[in-house]
Amino acid sequence: MSEDLVADLQKEVENCINCGFCESVCPTYPASGYTMSKGARGRVDLGKSLLSDLIQNGRTTMDLSDSFYSCLDCFACVQVCPAGVNAGKVSHISREIIVSQKYTEMDNRKETANMIVSTTRKYHDPLGLNRKISGWAEGLTFSQRSTSLLYTGNMYQIMPYSKKLSEMSMRMGSRYTAILGRAISRRPSLIKATGLFYNREMAITMNSYLKYIADLLGKAGIEFRYMGEDEPYPGTFLYDLGYEEEFREYANQVADMFRKMGTEEIITVDPHTYDLLKNQYPVYVKNFDFKVTHYLDYMKKLKFRKVGGQVTMHEACHFSLREDPYNVPVDLVRSFSNLVLPSRSGKRTMCCGGPNDLIYPNLSEKISRERIQNLMETGSERIITACPICYANLGSEKSVVDISQFLHENVVR
Repeated sequence: MSEDLVADLQKEVENCINCGFCESVCPTYPASGYTMSKGARGRVDLGKSLLSDLIQNGRTTMDLSDSFYSCLDCFACVQVCPAGVNAGKVSHISREIIVSQKYTEMDNRKETANMIVSTTRKYHDPLGLNRKISGWAEGLTFSQRSTSLLYTGNMYQIMPYSKKLSEMSMRMGSRYTAILGRAISRRPSLIKATGLFYNREMAITMNSYLKYIADLLGKAGIEFRYMGEDEPYPGTFLYDLGYEEEFREYANQVADMFRKMGTEEIITVDPHTYDLLKNQYPVYVKNFDFKVTHYLDYMKKLKFRKVGGQVTMHEACHFSLREDPYNVPVDLVRSFSNLVLPSRSGKRTMCCGGPNDLIYPNLSEKISRERIQNLMETGSERIITACPICYANLGSEKSVVDISQFLHENVVR
């Protein structure tokens, strides 16, 4: 652990005045039964204790994992904190400390996290499914001359598999999940067996969403390439779980793949990949000078018919709660429909719980149920989301649709 990391932790926790405002918006706090260590303030308090241990002893004996790994990194806390403290950043820094192991007396890493890191590094995909999940593009024609790359990052495609794994984990319990994660960490090729288990209905739906995206871009006059079976996962889990050096190495590999194709623009399709490439890749990859856009940026080139009835929208955290908010999805839907936002919206939007789905499925489910209820209270006919993780976690409510479908249904042809 570098001195900079210690300084970063100190900078993030030292301004906390323990007012508790952050707990009023932290999704994991009520979902955990108001367990202090799984709330925003509790995580900052643990961060203070961790910092004290490291300064005084150089190591810590604290069991940190459940608190910091269960943080969703939604950044809702910092939106209401009068001192500007971000418990999400505290959790991220602390996960880096956990991963390093040099500064902990015990191995607090999660077996599922180790599994994801191992398989991602080996296959450029957390589930080793590259060939399977490029099938959505079958029959489509892409430009081989374009310097613009449609980059799905495999995010829509892996959701039917990760959702099924989450359901299996809930049924079998955390002990079984840890054993499975440990086995796959040692032999990453075992991950391919998970390809036999997936939500078929969701897979069909997710593939249709990607087709809608490609078709909408085509209607907007945008030419683009697609990497097919060679498309790598962006490494979101590596970064989120605190595997900094592994992420640095992996991100540089992905960037090299983009360069070899002669890519100048990367058109992303989901909030997590957009945020990662726009804000984190330039930090970890030297001369990451690609133009990073989102496909919705091009939808202003199209006309949409006015929609009757009321709709609401679940705003993704990685769009609405980041330092530089991306409000295009909301503005776009509002431009041709009667959009009524829920009480938790804008800078107070609530995470769907999806990032916890693989490691803490029970917690994730409780959060998603609360968010669905909040959205349904608007009385809207449809709930629109622009994130595949959010769709997968909220999709038990049949009125939830991806924004790509909503746009495709109403584009003026």
